[in-house]
Amino acid sequence: MSAIIQMEHITKQFGGLKAVNDFCGDVEEHSIVGLIGPNGAGKTTLFNMMACTFPPTSGKVRYCGRDITRARTSDMAGMGLARTFQVTKPFGSMSVLDNIMVGTFLRTKDRKAARQKAEDIYRFLGISCDPDKASCNSTTVDRKKLEVARALATEPKLLLLDEVMAGCNPQEKLELVQVIRKIRDSGVTIIIIEHDIKTIMTLCEKIFLLHRGEKLVEGTPEEVANDKRAISAYLGEEFSNA
Repeated sequence: MSAIIQMEHITKQFGGLKAVNDFCGDVEEHSIVGLIGPNGAGKTTLFNMMACTFPPTSGKVRYCGRDITRARTSDMAGMGLARTFQVTKPFGSMSVLDNIMVGTFLRTKDRKAARQKAEDIYRFLGISCDPDKASCNSTTVDRKKLEVARALATEPKLLLLDEVMAGCNPQEKLELVQVIRKIRDSGVTIIIIEHDIKTIMTLCEKIFLLHRGEKLVEGTPEEVANDKRAISAYLGEEFSNA
């Protein structure tokens, strides 16, 4: 498999603070990759550079072989890169289905086709609330699924999920794990930031561990769980299989 996104020595500096320092890493197509680390480690900053929210201070980001280091955020959805945010912000006065349709209009101008596509995504993700009711009345897990649905409606090749499981109970997290796997199995590559380490270890093929803005460890879940640097900096002994 080829890499869908490549990060080449990217650094982001805010004044005297290096939020991300000299990060290198590739993400292969059709994989689920986890991004973990303590609060303030630089995870969301790294996401923002991948999504072209802002450019790195130095280094390059390549997406599907194309240099997107200085690309505009508004161009990325059309290129097949979508993201969610830590805090879900649905259009509260709009119905659940209309929220999803917002994303579908990127690819079609036909309202009937957009609605059909939104209905397909609604069923695919297993959203349980009434599709024609206001989204502000949905449960936490359905709001999380709706955030993913709006991104998925743009037909991404690469989906960035920022703490999609935050605030969910164990059963809801299990639902979201199943959803994420279904999305990957449909052909979408996924990069996920998550603090629930047990979930991320089960879900991902590869993990990047950031610490103080730098990549401390990269590897399979088993390799990361048994890395002394990862255990000391973030995981703790409970995740070691040694």
